[in-house]
Amino acid sequence: MLVSPTATATSIEQQTIHDLRSILPQIDNLNDGYVLRWLRAKGGRFDETAESLRKHVTFRNAWHLDTIHQWTPPECLEKYCGYGLLGDTEGRPILMSLLGNVDVEGLLRSVASLDYIKFSLAAIEKGMKLCEQKAAESGRPFEQMTLVFDLENITSAHFSCKQFASSFTTLVSLFQDHYPMVLRKILIIRAPEMARIAYASITAILQDPITRLVEMPSESDWKWSLAQIVNLEGWPMYWGGNLVENGDPKCPSRIKYGGGAVDESYFVDPKKAMADYDQLTTVYAGDKHLIQIKVKRPSRISWTYMTDEDDIGFEIHYDKTGACDKLTEMETVYPYIRLECTNVPITGHLDVTDVGNYVLEFDNYYSWFSAKQLRYNIEIEDL
Repeated sequence: MLVSPTATATSIEQQTIHDLRSILPQIDNLNDGYVLRWLRAKGGRFDETAESLRKHVTFRNAWHLDTIHQWTPPECLEKYCGYGLLGDTEGRPILMSLLGNVDVEGLLRSVASLDYIKFSLAAIEKGMKLCEQKAAESGRPFEQMTLVFDLENITSAHFSCKQFASSFTTLVSLFQDHYPMVLRKILIIRAPEMARIAYASITAILQDPITRLVEMPSESDWKWSLAQIVNLEGWPMYWGGNLVENGDPKCPSRIKYGGGAVDESYFVDPKKAMADYDQLTTVYAGDKHLIQIKVKRPSRISWTYMTDEDDIGFEIHYDKTGACDKLTEMETVYPYIRLECTNVPITGHLDVTDVGNYVLEFDNYYSWFSAKQLRYNIEIEDL
């Protein structure tokens, strides 16, 4: 007999959650349902769950996810990225992503790849909040949502744009690593043949729990597939339902349609994007560039960086002893992220309260042939 993934925690699971809290004070602000998802995703294995949660909290802190609802995304993202949050027949969230309607080349000439990823994470976090509300109503420890990708208007640019391919792959990796058991289903609708071929090519980076959730109906059957999970009376007519809003079948108060070519006024000129920078260095293929900072009081470490070509990895390590000479022995306080930063600089900050040595790492270790010309600014301010 199959047990629902959202079933009430067993007594053994409840004790394990208690034990996890005893060794991980950093998860105090995560409710039991949140921790239970991780425990079940890791098959009940205590050590693996503890290590994954420790890394997850570091990730949430570094990306400021607990306060992401206060973040104001770049106007270009709000204007051109289509998405919306609706509900299924039982009131669980459905996150709509109008991926096919996005001018990916224009978008990533206008906003940092980090902001595009953060914008997507913000939508997922909104869905998570709705899941928590639904769980409180249903009495289950946690609820799951459905993700619907609408690929109408998708073009070859979605597959050939290197910056988008890199950013989307990074987003998928972050989702797999940090949102286990969040999804009930991934429904890909209006997918042309080129999209089906592209999906087959990316399955190598998808973990098995994700691939088992994917459903990609034929272009003629997508309405039928949606009808199995939604109430058509409350679903926008443009996506197969019966709902019209002031004569508009897209129901713009519920779903931001976005779309269209990004206006060139949003484009960033890479040659002018970092006209003033503190350092210029070459990070050779297979090499790293390290910056050591001694923090003597609570501080904000801020950074801006870009390369002349392709992506580069970034991570921050912490050594409270001041004696470590190996990065692998230091604590990771800003987890590794590899981002395209040729067109638009990457900007970020990390607030640190512990004194000691911090090492900022720019990583080109994964590259076999390409050296990267790196420009960057690093600032330290008291909190």
